[in-house]
Amino acid sequence: MKLSDIIGYEFKDKSLIDTALTHTSYANEVKGKIHNERIEYLGDAVLELISSEYIYKTYPNLSEGEMTKTRAYSVCEDSLAEIANNYGFSDFLNVGKCEEKINGRYRNSILADSVEAVIGAIFLDGGIEEAKKFILPNIIKKIEEYLTEGSKDYKTILQEKLQKNGEVKIEYKIIGETGPEHNKTFISEVYCNGKLLGKGTGKSKKEAEMEAAKGALK
Repeated sequence: MKLSDIIGYEFKDKSLIDTALTHTSYANEVKGKIHNERIEYLGDAVLELISSEYIYKTYPNLSEGEMTKTRAYSVCEDSLAEIANNYGFSDFLNVGKCEEKINGRYRNSILADSVEAVIGAIFLDGGIEEAKKFILPNIIKKIEEYLTEGSKDYKTILQEKLQKNGEVKIEYKIIGETGPEHNKTFISEVYCNGKLLGKGTGKSKKEAEMEAAKGALK
């Protein structure tokens, strides 16, 4: 099956999708191949425009700062790599021998870049509306996820999850600190009913506790 069949868009200019899936490492080894950095640059801009427009129109009560954070979460490297994995992009990528040896086709950075490149290719081949058809179904869930959970701090999210079925005792302990007085790093642990759930470090006690909560959530 072709990637075009999987993503639901048939390219009129097949060279565009070929370029979008070609990593620089492969282009450096195969004469005449064009890598995807330029088309990725374009796709990044298209992705930012479409995601911004959607957030702006769908959530009129969000401030500029909140819209920026929401967009950043929904189109970050991890989110884009997840999209690539959902479609199996790694099976279609052209990577060089060195990248192949270290499983580069599965790296989040390469996968995320390939998604932006494919968006750029769709935009060039079919225009903004076709790009929108690919982008929105893939980012709406992430936008909603951020607005329901991601915008809260990790301690709040952890507390809500742990207390879902009733009251529990959640306790944070600073168990140590390292470094000089002016540049300390604190170490924190979080417990639920006496059971250790997570550990974290930070430049302040609050940050260390937040990282411990993050670790517990993972």
